[in-house]
Amino acid sequence: MAPACPDLPIVVLPANNVVHCLTRPAAPVAAALAAAVEALGGLHTGLLAPAGADDSLTEALDAAIARTEELAVTARVAPMDTSVLEPIVPNHDYFGVRTADVDDAYRVSEISTIIARTVADLRGARLDLNDQAAEVRAMILILRGLDPASPQDGTPAAHTPARDFSPRVDRGELTRWVITHHFYFVLNLAAAHAVTRAVAALADTDRDTAVAAFRDASVLVRGFTAAMMHSGDMSAPCYDALVRPTMYPPAVPAALTGRTQPEHKAFRKAMRKLATTQTEPFAKVAVADPELAIVRDGLFEADLHDIERHIVVTAALVGDDQSIIQVDESAESAIAILRTMRHTRAMSYRPLMRFGDPVEIVGA
Repeated sequence: MAPACPDLPIVVLPANNVVHCLTRPAAPVAAALAAAVEALGGLHTGLLAPAGADDSLTEALDAAIARTEELAVTARVAPMDTSVLEPIVPNHDYFGVRTADVDDAYRVSEISTIIARTVADLRGARLDLNDQAAEVRAMILILRGLDPASPQDGTPAAHTPARDFSPRVDRGELTRWVITHHFYFVLNLAAAHAVTRAVAALADTDRDTAVAAFRDASVLVRGFTAAMMHSGDMSAPCYDALVRPTMYPPAVPAALTGRTQPEHKAFRKAMRKLATTQTEPFAKVAVADPELAIVRDGLFEADLHDIERHIVVTAALVGDDQSIIQVDESAESAIAILRTMRHTRAMSYRPLMRFGDPVEIVGA
């Protein structure tokens, strides 16, 4: 099937789901990474400044766009032949995504391009300042992971820069839908890794690593929630006319669903393992280690907040309509299904949280 944005180059995500690097990038790329992180840090500070939006915020956004674009150009390597890569799910075909074994230089190239496009789309985006800040904070965390402070291999990654490349793409609501989903996928993979790292650290009684991993996971989850809201920055009529028709027949062979998105499935799998293996109630953990209890609780809160915001954006864009994958006219609305999913999740998290939601689903 044809991708939603056929003019947008195919994005290659790592087949092993790893979106951080073990080797240091080449010196020019490392310098560009540092400059991009600094500029994004300035933008994050400006977005949360008590004075609110002003000329300095515009300047901070301009600087962040320039530095992330410079990073994408500097880090760009020769693209692989994506025509031989098969999409592993229909969602990947739709969003113009493929997976392959990649080295660290290629990983930096693809991820920096994804971030540069997402940052550029913030110019003119009608997105809450706090969501923008959450997205930017997650970008900083992702970029820092591309230049490890203590690499296992001290030899910088080989880097042969590609020529005549620009990460810029034509703007439009459908393009925004696609490029922000690319960033959403990266954040889901990073969040899955952070949660997995936290679970493993707790099993090894490595408390400090677990605390750091929970903190990272919360930043990444808040970030992909913001990216979801960013993708939905359009009116309901626009979504209904330009985006929704691209996700079900005849545009695609079968209606697409987020449930089959492998990157989010990886995160959900990690969260299920956390909830089923680390079952000590919040109160008990808090007695032994208050900080650990709080950071674990923060991740559960962020995960519930994510599905609650999913309900909000679905209500805005879809209203009372059914999901595009539902064919039974008597089926519940998309919002009702999401709300049930939210309540199911809240029920499983309740004993693990400081202020767990006492919701119960009749018959569950």
